[in-house]
Amino acid sequence: MEIPKLYQDYFKEKQFEQLTKIQETVYLPFKEGNDMVAMAPTGSGKTLAFTMPMLETLIPGDGLQVLILEPSQELAIQVRTVIQPLAKLIGCSVQAVTGGANPQRQLKKLKEKPEILVATLGRLKELTEARKVKLGNIQTVIVDEADEMLNESKLESVRDTLDQMPSDVQMTFFSATGNDIYKDMAKWFGKDFLTIDQRYDRSYTAGIKHYFINTGSDVIKNVLIREMAHNKKFLGIVFFNNSRSLHKAVSDLDHSKTNFVVLDSKMSSQQRKNAMSLFSSGKVTLLLTTDVAARGMDIEDVSTIINYMIPRDNSEYLHRAGRTGRMGKSGDVVTFGNSHDFRNIQTFNDLDIQKVFLNHDGTFTDKQVYHERKKAKVVTKEKPRQKKRLRDQKNKGKRRKPTNPLH
Repeated sequence: MEIPKLYQDYFKEKQFEQLTKIQETVYLPFKEGNDMVAMAPTGSGKTLAFTMPMLETLIPGDGLQVLILEPSQELAIQVRTVIQPLAKLIGCSVQAVTGGANPQRQLKKLKEKPEILVATLGRLKELTEARKVKLGNIQTVIVDEADEMLNESKLESVRDTLDQMPSDVQMTFFSATGNDIYKDMAKWFGKDFLTIDQRYDRSYTAGIKHYFINTGSDVIKNVLIREMAHNKKFLGIVFFNNSRSLHKAVSDLDHSKTNFVVLDSKMSSQQRKNAMSLFSSGKVTLLLTTDVAARGMDIEDVSTIINYMIPRDNSEYLHRAGRTGRMGKSGDVVTFGNSHDFRNIQTFNDLDIQKVFLNHDGTFTDKQVYHERKKAKVVTKEKPRQKKRLRDQKNKGKRRKPTNPLH
C-alpha cells in the first residue's frame, strides 16, 4: 500500500518512505468504521496507524468527534504532538487534557472546539462531571496502550467513559502486548471486534540485541552504567522496578558527578516535562526512571535500554525494550542480575539473550577481563583496613615506646 496522498508531502519531509505493516493493515478497516483490537510490537508506528485513517473520517468545524484515551500525561502530550501537524492538513485541531497540568488553561483551549481530544482518565472524568466536556457526539474512541487501560484498576473507568457515548460509536483498542480481556470483548463492550495481531512479527524488532551482564552489588551496576554513559554514541534509559531503588542509584551516580536526569511518578508535571525535554533533545544522554516511561514513549535514537534489575514479567520487559530499535532501527537491551535472574529472564520469551561483559569503550564483549578488573577496583576500598590489621598482628607482644602526655 502506498502512503495516502494527503500525507505524502509530510512523510517526505520527515523522510518516511513507506508504511509499516500495522499501518497498512489497519488503514482500510479503521476507515470503514470497524470496531477493532490491533496489536503490534512497540516502535511499529501504531500512533500513525490510527491517526491516518481517523483524520480522514473527520468533518472540520463539526465539534468533538474523536476521543483518544492514554494511560499517562507524557503519552497524551506525545500523541497530541504527533497528530497536530497532520490534523492541520485538513483544518482540524487536537487538544490534550491531562492530570498535573493547569486545568484553567486546558478549559480555555477546549473553547476552541477541537475535533480530537486526547485525555487521561482522571482529568477527563473531572471535566465530564463538570459538564465541560460532552461525549454525546463522539464518533470514534481510541484506547491506546489498551493492555494497561483494560487492567483491573482502569477497566470500569473505561467502560463508564464509553457508556457516555452513542451506542454506535466506533471502538478501537491498540497495544503492544495482550490482555485476557481481549478474548471476551463482546462480553465487556457488547460488540464483535476485528482482531489484528502482529505481536510476533520479528521484522519490527530485528535491529534489537538483547544482553545480560552478571552483576553482584549495586555498586558494580553503577560503575557499569557510568562506563556505558561515557560512550559518545550512547543515549540510554535505565529502568528500575521501584522508586526506592531508583533514588538509591541516583544518590550514588550524583556523588560520582555522572550527568543524568530522573523521571518518576512522584515528580511534578513540570519537572517531568523538563526531564523529558533535556533527554529527548540529547542535552543529557542518561535517563533514570521507573516504568512510568516504559509505555509508548517515542524518543528518537535511544541506543541502549538498561534493566537495573530483572523486569517483573514478559510484558514489562517488552515495553521497556520497545524504547529502542524503533521503526526498524538498531538498539541494545541490557539486563543486570545474577545466575538465577538469567534463568528467569529466559522464560519470558524466545529472544536470544547473550551473556556479555563490558569493554573500556562501553561496548560489549564475551571476555571477562574488563568486568573482573572493575570488580577488583571497587573492592580496593577495603585495603587500608586490611593493611592496618596485618600491622597490628606483626607488632603484637612488642613493647611500645611510651609517649609524652604533654605533647
